[in-house]
Amino acid sequence: MWNSVEVSVGPAVHRGRYRMEGDQLVLEWRNGRVAERCGLLKPEYVAQSRLKQLVSGQLAA
Repeated sequence: MWNSVEVSVGPAVHRGRYRMEGDQLVLEWRNGRVAERCGLLKPEYVAQSRLKQLVSGQLAA
């Protein structure tokens, strides 16, 4: 089951979706898909953090 996630970076709101596949968090957003190990953290926190990193990195480039 997919869950929605959104983050605010500057004046814009960016959205994605995530789900757990075993111990991997899979995050899809407008520019692709990433997967990373979630560990003991709540998946919603990992998804928000990763989406914010991806969007911020793209805006800086």
